[in-house]
Amino acid sequence: MTSTQSYNNEKVVTGEVEYPANDPASGAFFQPDYKKNDDLKLMLDGSKDSLKLEAMKRIIGMIAKGRDASDLFPAVVKNVVSKNIEVKKLVYVYLVRYAEEQQDLALLSISTFQRALKDPNQLIRASALRVLSSIRVPMIVPIVMLAIRDSSSDMSPYVRKTAAHAIPKLYSFYLIKLLWWWALQPWHFLKKLCGLLLDIDEWGQLALLNVLTVYARTCFPDPNHHDCSGESEGEKPFYDSDSDATDKGGRKRSRSPSVDPDLRLLLRVAKPLLQSRNAGVVMAVAQLYYHCGPDCYERPLNQYSSHSSSRSS
Repeated sequence: MTSTQSYNNEKVVTGEVEYPANDPASGAFFQPDYKKNDDLKLMLDGSKDSLKLEAMKRIIGMIAKGRDASDLFPAVVKNVVSKNIEVKKLVYVYLVRYAEEQQDLALLSISTFQRALKDPNQLIRASALRVLSSIRVPMIVPIVMLAIRDSSSDMSPYVRKTAAHAIPKLYSFYLIKLLWWWALQPWHFLKKLCGLLLDIDEWGQLALLNVLTVYARTCFPDPNHHDCSGESEGEKPFYDSDSDATDKGGRKRSRSPSVDPDLRLLLRVAKPLLQSRNAGVVMAVAQLYYHCGPDCYERPLNQYSSHSSSRSS
């Protein structure tokens, strides 16, 4: 208490302007003073939660004003085990800011963050995941991926949103490692999403169709770039149930383009949604067929759109 009073009796001088420290409206709270950081360290090392909370508020205020508070990291990181919820939330806010710069010290608290992912408070769970995804150290990639996977099915929508925000951070830094890991994993999510497409509500169908369209355009080869003559003689044409192999003159018809099996599944599952009562869903299906389907879909789509327009009029 004495050190705080002696500090308040001093004046903070920066440049040409002199701020009396005992004036709360003077802005001296955010002026650079190394004694102030020493006081904050003493408050964080103490046993009273009220002092720790006050210290964390002042530190977050320094960060908000653009001040460098990285030298306080060792004193702050020790308080991740605090029982006070307010202190812990502010500690996590600080760690998100400086975890990347102080990786070695942040790694010492990995086990604490993992335990915090099971905390009853949704804010603590989300903050722990946010800190974990901010520690850009390759050795903890499996831990972060496991945390994201578990949090993506959390009961709290706030935690699920945090998990979704953590994916791009992980992807942007660990691209090579993720590509290696993904190459070894069996991919079933596309089939799962295709199975859910007809069961969810129409607005969910609209969002999912847009996502699947982007995925198909990115990950599947364009079926129109493949020469039909390259197919083997024993391979059935794509539209074997809708057309014959020869035309009326007896000449052999050209085979349908080679379509990836997963893309074929997506196109087949989306086809019934052309009968949806939601015009947005119908347009999303048409967009999927237009961008990802073979050229032979173009004429039926034009006929369907013309028929729908005449029927609505």
